[in-house]
Amino acid sequence: MNITQITVSYGETQSLPEYSNVKPSLTLTATIDADDDPAVVEAQLWQLAKDSVHAQIDMALEANDRAAKYDPCPRYQVMRTYWDRYNRPKDEPEPPKIVVILPNELELKEHFGQRLVHAGYPESRKLRYGHALRLARESARELGASLIDCADGELMRLAAALAPSTEAQANAAMDQIERDLEEESAYADMEAEAAEAEF
Repeated sequence: MNITQITVSYGETQSLPEYSNVKPSLTLTATIDADDDPAVVEAQLWQLAKDSVHAQIDMALEANDRAAKYDPCPRYQVMRTYWDRYNRPKDEPEPPKIVVILPNELELKEHFGQRLVHAGYPESRKLRYGHALRLARESARELGASLIDCADGELMRLAAALAPSTEAQANAAMDQIERDLEEESAYADMEAEAAEAEF
């Protein structure tokens, strides 16, 4: 049998939010030359069609704020500082508002005493870099936060932004000294009252 053409068709259905889906498909045809191996050409066509459909699914997922599914590229997460204003001392200042891009495999829930939470919903993990950057920019704009890109895994920029300033450290130390002195004074007063009561 003399094969002169090979045609392949590939398609997939991917669920999206709001009860919708996307159904990309692709049909490719190749003309076989006399020195071509039909099995190799067919395998190449299948791979090309599959890769193209998967790229379309990844784009549709990201357009719907979901992480890409097929691209094997490095993945990232977007996190932000979190401040629990209800369970903090009243005199404690609000920490800097920061949105940060980090490698996905990095487990970082707290840095320099600042709690970090995922910045976006529905998804802010396993993102391709471009998607992570778009989400980080949107989150930073909405929160009035600074954006720090630590996608390379280098945390020095984040550490510098979260480290308390020398003035803040000095103020916190002075506040603690004043609280300690007040406690000591109150304790001394209680001891004096107890001693007077004994006489």
